[in-house]
Amino acid sequence: MEAVVRTGGKQYFVQKGDLIETELTQDEIGSEIVFDDVLLLSDSKSMVSDPKVLKSAKVKAKVVSHIKGKKIKVFKFRRRQNSKTLNGHRQKYQVVEIISINK
Repeated sequence: MEAVVRTGGKQYFVQKGDLIETELTQDEIGSEIVFDDVLLLSDSKSMVSDPKVLKSAKVKAKVVSHIKGKKIKVFKFRRRQNSKTLNGHRQKYQVVEIISINK
């Protein structure tokens, strides 16, 4: 069974056993979380995308670890103004393992 869930402003296509990187939340490593915002459910025979039916659908997951993403450089340059700025940013993520998908 597969599902599309929304978390952290992004959508993820997940199956049981998948590892995904989501936005960092206050959940601790090893804790179990539930994604209530399911947008699509499908199995080998059917596909469900009706919001009324999907209100009861839940995807359970477990937080595996917290990681940092790749460092990016933000460089702003204003020509002929003798002005430039260099900043770095490194986003924090949590790795989540999908445990089960329930209708």
